[in-house]
Amino acid sequence: MFKERVKTTAMILLFVNLIVLTCRLWFGGGLMREEISDFARSLPLVGGLFHDEKISIPREMLSRPRKILINDGSLWIAYYNTDLAFSPIENRTGQIIRAFLRGETVSSKPVSLREWQAAIENVSIYVEMPIAYTTDMLCSVMGVDGENAPADISAIRDFVILPSTGDTGVFLLVRDAYDGDNARIYQFPRESFSLPAGDLAIYTENNTDYYEPAFSTGVEPEGASLDPMVLFFDSRPSTADLIPANPIAAPEVESRVLGCFFKNVDTAGRYEDGEVSVFVENDGDARIYPGGLFEYRAADENKGVELAESYSSYYETVNSAISFAEDLWGRVSDQPLSVLVSSDLTQSGGGRIHIAMDYYQDGRPVAVRLGGDGFEPMNHGIEMDIADGKIVSYRQLFRSYYGSGTSVLKGDFVEALNYFVNGFSIRESPVITDIYIGYMDRGGSEPLSACWLAELGGDDRVYDYVGEEEAGAADGGEAPPADEEVST
Repeated sequence: MFKERVKTTAMILLFVNLIVLTCRLWFGGGLMREEISDFARSLPLVGGLFHDEKISIPREMLSRPRKILINDGSLWIAYYNTDLAFSPIENRTGQIIRAFLRGETVSSKPVSLREWQAAIENVSIYVEMPIAYTTDMLCSVMGVDGENAPADISAIRDFVILPSTGDTGVFLLVRDAYDGDNARIYQFPRESFSLPAGDLAIYTENNTDYYEPAFSTGVEPEGASLDPMVLFFDSRPSTADLIPANPIAAPEVESRVLGCFFKNVDTAGRYEDGEVSVFVENDGDARIYPGGLFEYRAADENKGVELAESYSSYYETVNSAISFAEDLWGRVSDQPLSVLVSSDLTQSGGGRIHIAMDYYQDGRPVAVRLGGDGFEPMNHGIEMDIADGKIVSYRQLFRSYYGSGTSVLKGDFVEALNYFVNGFSIRESPVITDIYIGYMDRGGSEPLSACWLAELGGDDRVYDYVGEEEAGAADGGEAPPADEEVST
């Protein structure tokens, strides 16, 4: 009898939940997929049926494009991987890219850089990955058997997709990430994919924002060159200010962090070097700075932190490195580690490997710039060096970020472009490879406002522009007060 009452109660609750959800759909203007999920979790009984899966943000984002630029024949519209409407178009482009990696094209031929650009200026979809990959690595991160992958391009970062017609299948253009003159066009069988040109208008309708790649604008600034795919745009969004916090300030948290690097934290030697805590063991030493910067260095390359039992593949090593960073973060926070791999994955996979990751908050990157007495400059949230499956160097600016109100971005794209061109002009043949919106963290405790960020070819640093009142140089040398670096 008791079991029957429980079953009856459960059925009644489910029925009530269904009625409430239906009313919301009928009279509440509908629900987005995310809203349905959140709403269901809050319902009695039903909420207990949902279990949050642990999401590996850095691993998941390795296979997702950074942005997709759609040209419907009259205008360009850009979608970034944090946009709500990103997934539908990414699902279609992802199928095509995976088929290319499986070797399912029927023909290919070389194309010039100008032909590559002409394809983007016509009805097309431009897909930009977050970093450059070897073909084998891209196959691995996208879950594709690379046995038949094309071998014409050694490093891949972006693609151009041309729609199918009644007579031809989809075309895909690929260029070498390090040699723009090495590009090819591949054709799929007509029956492989249906992507008519008219479908692209679905993704651009009701959009009024301006986007245009640099090569199409005709802008050729004096003093610095622009990568052809630097994206001009006119939006100045309101963005959240971020308050940074140091999550390893407490002694017990320090011990948990050190436990990932030392065999026995309790027996490790410790002394203070000014405000820096130094820990020493036979196999290596670690330093913890008051602002949250952690550094570990092995005594030599044979005594690093064991990362994986095998060193059989580059992909497995990168995955193990990500897992290590996530496990370490799990000792200081119950939130997922919100970082993206920001170093190209184009190394050979043998010998010494360098991997960098950067924080990602509210859909925007957080660049790091640390410099000062007593430690090497740091240009990423996480930097690690791996030799034969062992971590021999690990650095992380431990950071938690909390939103605090919103502010309007200062300056527009053109102002930022002028600022960076003027600052870089003193260098020899500088090439600006990207300009975008993000945050810059210099290790202090003051709130971070969104700003313009720029990357320069051959330079590991990210540069920032925060508005006219903060004008200064972006030359990486002696900077004015607005570009001073903060010791942590």
